[in-house]
Amino acid sequence: MSKIKLESPLIDQPEARTGNNGPTNAGVTLVERSFLGHIMLRGRSDDAAFLAACARVFGVEPPTAPNTYAEGNGAVIGWMGPTEWLFMVDSEARAAWLDALREALADVHAGVVDLSGGQTTIGLEGSHALDVLAKGSTLDLHPRVAGAGFCTRSLLAKSAMFLRVIETGHRFEIVVRRSFADYLWQWLVDASGEYGLRILPAESSLALAGLDVAAPRAAATA
Repeated sequence: MSKIKLESPLIDQPEARTGNNGPTNAGVTLVERSFLGHIMLRGRSDDAAFLAACARVFGVEPPTAPNTYAEGNGAVIGWMGPTEWLFMVDSEARAAWLDALREALADVHAGVVDLSGGQTTIGLEGSHALDVLAKGSTLDLHPRVAGAGFCTRSLLAKSAMFLRVIETGHRFEIVVRRSFADYLWQWLVDASGEYGLRILPAESSLALAGLDVAAPRAAATA
């Protein structure tokens, strides 16, 4: 049986694959993190059995505080909504994570869906990374508001995205749908040009923020 060939949605952007030899002191650095595992998890944040089952696999419970993400066992899990989370893992670990989650949640009201082929991830960092984001988004990403561990769904240059802050004010990660990836990449390249742009060769490893705290819990409501 022939092996399925993986192809990045940025296949028509050669610099996204090989890099551009830009200056090391560039104000903006871009890199595609291709072929990562993207797993959508659905469940109830007030279901103790669901949270406990996830924690057995992940190491900590999924975050229930809005706009936060957690890290555990080499994976990232981001809050997408009251009943929805996005797992991100290295490409090689995707199948094992899917099996582990489905087994752990077999007797729990939950859903696990593999979205890996429909999305890609773009890393954005540098002293002017915030300036680039400000050109295409109305989000307030000032360090006093959005520190490491912050995530959100929003629009960037009219494209839907999931944004994660890895290093406060400096390093970000953008998850974008496959059909918008080429457009958004070209927009980012253009928006970054005035600051000096360095493009790194594509990589397939997950970026971690090194969070050393358990996933935040949502505040109790009366």
